Amino acid sequence: MARSKLFASMILVVGVCMFAGASVAKAVTKCQFNGNYSFYFWDPDVGLSGVGYFGVRANPATKCRSGILLPGGIINCNFEGGEIYEDYIEDGTVNLETDGEGTMEIETNSSRGICGTGKDALELDISVVLSGKTVLFNSNGAAKVVSGTTPNAGSNYAITGRADKCFAGSISGSYDMRFWNPNANVIGDCLITLGAGKVTGGTCQCNNDGTESISEIESGAYTLGEDCQSSTGYLWFWASSNKICGYDSYLALDFAVAQGGSEIMGICDTAEYILGNTKEPNTGFSLPCAFEGWL
Repeated sequence: MARSKLFASMILVVGVCMFAGASVAKAVTKCQFNGNYSFYFWDPDVGLSGVGYFGVRANPATKCRSGILLPGGIINCNFEGGEIYEDYIEDGTVNLETDGEGTMEIETNSSRGICGTGKDALELDISVVLSGKTVLFNSNGAAKVVSGTTPNAGSNYAITGRADKCFAGSISGSYDMRFWNPNANVIGDCLITLGAGKVTGGTCQCNNDGTESISEIESGAYTLGEDCQSSTGYLWFWASSNKICGYDSYLALDFAVAQGGSEIMGICDTAEYILGNTKEPNTGFSLPCAFEGWL
């Protein structure tokens, strides 16, 4: 009887240990920095602004302090005067310190290079904040990226910007947006009402080097992309009563959706005309800007 109880106890202990071992084996560190991010950036000194998205896969074995960029991301660069460049992200690396500060290396492959620099790599100094939801960044001015041999596009342009976790969903409501172009001494804010792919109203207030103006938004439209690109889109509207910031009655925006749809951020599209329509001049052609807006 005693031997029977002892054997049963041993079986129970072994079973518990095996269960515990299985539980430990299944425990996987979840890296908060993993995922797809939409971003925008600008360098007002040269009339440069841009948007895009990138995907990150951090390595749990390094306590999520290193990782790679996934192929398929995009960098769109717009210059004052309508010059536009688009590059696809093919590779890259991420390295973080324990405080969330670190570097990101972005690698592309095109004949013109990132933002027309002829260089296919860009090194950023980054800060990962809000539990991985947001990344603040600026370009590193080093001649070579972290690999030590590849020319760095960040040595050509001093860009700064922000990235947020992608939001794949529809947007609607009224967004209060502030925008700026320090190089042209223009600042302002717009209240833009969106829904079902249309701009239905709002206002734009502008301070252009001391000259105040208010424009009534009459109508417009917006589109969103697919998958992670559903966080990025194109929006245009036209205003009456006064030209927007004294330039033109139409304005096009390249935007990214953040914070679960409650925030829109991006840049003024610098194409000369709205959606290629040669009859409707775009204010963004004369006024490259960056903006942030909240629902």
